Amino acid sequence: MKLLALLALMAGPVLAQNNTDIYLVDMTIDGTAITLSNPTNVTPKVGYDNQPFFHPSQPVLYYTSMMPDNQTDIWSYRLDTKATTPLTQTPDSEYSPTLTPDQRAFACIVQRKANGDQDLVKYDLADPTKTQLLLASQQTGKIGYQAWLNDHELVVFVLGEPQTLHYVDILKKQDKTLVPNIGRSLHRIPNSQAFSFVQKMGEKWMIRSYTPATGAFADLSESHPASEHFNVWLNEHQLLESRGKEIWSFDTRTQKWQSVALPAHFPAKNISRMAAQKGKLAVVVEE
Repeated sequence: MKLLALLALMAGPVLAQNNTDIYLVDMTIDGTAITLSNPTNVTPKVGYDNQPFFHPSQPVLYYTSMMPDNQTDIWSYRLDTKATTPLTQTPDSEYSPTLTPDQRAFACIVQRKANGDQDLVKYDLADPTKTQLLLASQQTGKIGYQAWLNDHELVVFVLGEPQTLHYVDILKKQDKTLVPNIGRSLHRIPNSQAFSFVQKMGEKWMIRSYTPATGAFADLSESHPASEHFNVWLNEHQLLESRGKEIWSFDTRTQKWQSVALPAHFPAKNISRMAAQKGKLAVVVEE
C-alpha cells in the first residue's frame, strides 16, 4: 500500500494496511433500543475490504477492495443475489465510493498512480467507464473523504497539516475551508440540511454539525477518546459510534450514550467504519 494513500485515507503513516472484512447485520430500532442480529461476512476474501456505502433505494452495497497488486477498486455487492461485481478496474486506486444524490452515479477518491494526486471523480453507474473530474487535488488539496448535501453542495476532508474540512459548491466553483483537525467521518444528517463531522477541540474530540445555508456550527456530543471516531447516522436522531470491539449509540433527544449488544458469533475484533440503510448495518471488522 502506498504511503500517500495511507496518509490521506487512514490519516497515519504506517507501512501496512490492516486486512478487513465487511459484515452485513440485520438491524431493528425500537425507540432508543437497537438490536443487531444475523451477521454475515460479505467479503470473505483475504485482504482489505472497507468503506461500505448503501444504495438508498436498491439492495446494493458499494465498497473498496484491494487487489493482489495493492491497488484498490470499487466493487458492489447485491443483498438479494449475493453477487459481487467490480465497478472500476483501472491502474489508479479508487476509494470511498459515495452515491451521488441523483442516484445515477457514484463519486470516489482516485489516487493517481502517476503522481499520487487524490482527486474526486464521478463515475456513471450505467457505464463506469464514463467519468467526470469534480475536484482536482492540484487546486483543492488531496481529498480523503466526501459527503453530499445535493447535486452540487458537499463537504470534503482535505489532507494537510492539519487536515481540514472544506465546503464545496461545484456550480458556484466555491471552495471554502471551514475548520481544522477533523476526523474521517463525514455525513449528511438524515432529513436535514446539515452535515456532521468529528473535530479535535483542545483535548477532546467533538461530534459537530455544520449547516451551509446559515454557516452555523453546533456541538452534538463528545466522541469517545479511545475510539477512531467512526460513526454513522441511523436517522435524524440516532448515531452509532465504533469503539474498539464495541458499538455505542447516541440519541440527540435524550443526549445519552448506550452500548449496543453485538450479535452472537460476531467476531471479537476491532470495528471501524459502518454504513446503515433500511434495517441493515454494514460493519468493517479486522480479519
